[in-house]
Amino acid sequence: MICFPHVGAGAAAFKPWLDHLPPEVDLCAVRSPGRENRVREALLTDGQALLDDLEAQVAPLLDLPFVVVGHCSGSVPATEFVRRLVAAGGPAPVELVVSSAEGPRARTVEDPPLHRLPPGELIERVVKYGGMAEQVLDDPDLMAMFERILRADYQVVETLAYTAGPPLDLPVTVVGGRRDEFVSCQAMAAWSAETDREFALHLLDAGHYILNEAGPLMGRIARRLLERKADG
Repeated sequence: MICFPHVGAGAAAFKPWLDHLPPEVDLCAVRSPGRENRVREALLTDGQALLDDLEAQVAPLLDLPFVVVGHCSGSVPATEFVRRLVAAGGPAPVELVVSSAEGPRARTVEDPPLHRLPPGELIERVVKYGGMAEQVLDDPDLMAMFERILRADYQVVETLAYTAGPPLDLPVTVVGGRRDEFVSCQAMAAWSAETDREFALHLLDAGHYILNEAGPLMGRIARRLLERKADG
């Protein structure tokens, strides 16, 4: 399970899912430069460069069946990663799963884009989304570091355009919150246009930030994919 986190986050964002996944499933979360144990590396602001780097690192893992997951803004690089794999004719995922994200045809980038907002406005916007820990808000040094990460990550997703192309020849599953005040159910349902295979939309009793609530559902999705693999 190759997981792309939302802006500002690292691999730890998916930790709540670990207790729900079958033991046969490895969760491989994308950890971009500049955070967690890569904090000393330079931040990337170019989405294509990020995907170039990722492709080389992930290639050895693609000899097993895999699913690609994109949470929130992470759905943009996740989908582009899948399209790259398909275009190259190499291994493709058995499914694309996105959460708390509008479909590519419903996507809009704000004007001005978030990565150009003044620090105070940028932090305020992220706080509204509900994905910022209190210990970060209470520490000026952490806030300064986090603001740089946010700005770089937003630049990646806001300048990375979805590649036009035919619907994907693989199932797409969308997970969202019924109380999401930023992404409507209609915008989530727009993902159905991105596949000519099975499409599913699961709505949880949650808001926009659903990583904690989504754990049990992700476990069920993983078990379903394992059963499909076992059935041949």
